[in-house]
Amino acid sequence: MESIKRLIVWVVFFILIFSGFSLAQNEEYAKDVKERVLRLPQCSKPIGVITAKSFRCKAAACQGDRIYFGPGWGIELSTKALGDGLADMLITALANTNCFKVVERIALEEIKEELELMGVKPQSTLKTADFLIVGAVTALELKASGLGGGGIVVPLPFGLGAKLGKSNAHIALDMRIVRVKTGEVLSAKTVEGKSERWNVGVAAGGLFGTTFGGAYFEAVKNTPLEEATRDLIARAVTLIVESVKSQAPSDVSIGEKITTYSEKGEIIKEETRMPEKGRIKPQENSKLKRETSFTGGLVRAEVSAAPYAKVIWQENFSKCKVIPTTVKILKGQGECVSLDDLRWFATTKGELLFEKAIPNFDISKDFTFEGTLFYSQEMKYAQEGIQIFIGKEGSPVSLYLPREVKEWKWGKDTPIPNETGLPEFLKGQKIKVFLKKEGELAHVFINGVRVLTTQIDTVALKNLPGKIVVKMFGADLGQGNYVLITDLKVSAK
Repeated sequence: MESIKRLIVWVVFFILIFSGFSLAQNEEYAKDVKERVLRLPQCSKPIGVITAKSFRCKAAACQGDRIYFGPGWGIELSTKALGDGLADMLITALANTNCFKVVERIALEEIKEELELMGVKPQSTLKTADFLIVGAVTALELKASGLGGGGIVVPLPFGLGAKLGKSNAHIALDMRIVRVKTGEVLSAKTVEGKSERWNVGVAAGGLFGTTFGGAYFEAVKNTPLEEATRDLIARAVTLIVESVKSQAPSDVSIGEKITTYSEKGEIIKEETRMPEKGRIKPQENSKLKRETSFTGGLVRAEVSAAPYAKVIWQENFSKCKVIPTTVKILKGQGECVSLDDLRWFATTKGELLFEKAIPNFDISKDFTFEGTLFYSQEMKYAQEGIQIFIGKEGSPVSLYLPREVKEWKWGKDTPIPNETGLPEFLKGQKIKVFLKKEGELAHVFINGVRVLTTQIDTVALKNLPGKIVVKMFGADLGQGNYVLITDLKVSAK
């Protein structure tokens, strides 16, 4: 009887394979992809020491201590294998950038346990990491379609599987980057990996190797979830280096490694580009000199400082007599004043907090914000200034612009360089601020000059309301210490 059952299984398998072969040739997962280019950070020397804790799983597929994708998927996996595997894969990929010395998760735990058995406190003797990666998997999905609306993964011997119908995978990780010494969270963002971004088939092992990731990698190997995981790790590595590069010693150069893969996942070309140090000397040969010497200055990418076509809100306080009714004051006192033929909203004494809820303002999509600021001639505190939040107070999309220009920041701790020649302290100064969200990038302009371009977490923005929140601080209007704001405008595509 058992042999008959086995025979039936194999007969059904071959029927499925040959009937679905023509479909599989045209499915999205196996479509003709000639090559892919992967760009990852590369450092001249390590920024610091980093490690990662096993990631928890909060995704719907994680049920108890097991992961369940639904009927028809030949993948069995524990949540522990998932968390450990992702952490190990991330650490391996970070080590390959040469941007970090790494402390492996298992090695760190074993050393601590051994020291504890000896009666020694690990924190007093063990050199800790400079940075720690913690977080949780919040999405883990396998989807299928085709063959009359339902895709199938047919399990084969030796852990392999045959895919019939279209299939793709999605994985998301809520990740926090922590400075160990102070406990400060340098970045808290959601990173997503999608199989359709690569689609290079089962031979894509060249990205980060196939000998790491343990049980998790073995379970998802040769499936769309493998490609989604590689996409996730690549994006996480870029985000981590971007988040900690401000902590790098002055002698660390950060460039990028560009790897081109064939449709089978094999490496075609590798190239490492690092920042040039000093001036390049032209060759003596006149022909070579014409080909290799530089005749112009450094050229940056052009980004337009123009608003989008649709203006969804603007306010210049021209109709305000004393206190504006077009914005909601949440804290403190302010009033409308005139200066240089303009109407402004001014601080009167201490802190002023106001907001504007804007209908049809989706901050997860492209938008621009602009405003004009003025700092009084008299200064009592260097902290007098203006903070602008997109969405809500405390939003990661924010500008902190006090009188002391060197303290200007994007978000919590990203410095905004003074590339417009402003004085050390702003006194009697008017400045124009322009913020442009373009895809996953945010561009900051001061007086028409682009001073910062940085990545933003568009997934996190989806949960924020369509608001502009402004916090202002001026010591005392009556004594000549104040800050002003006007010409506020928000546009969208």
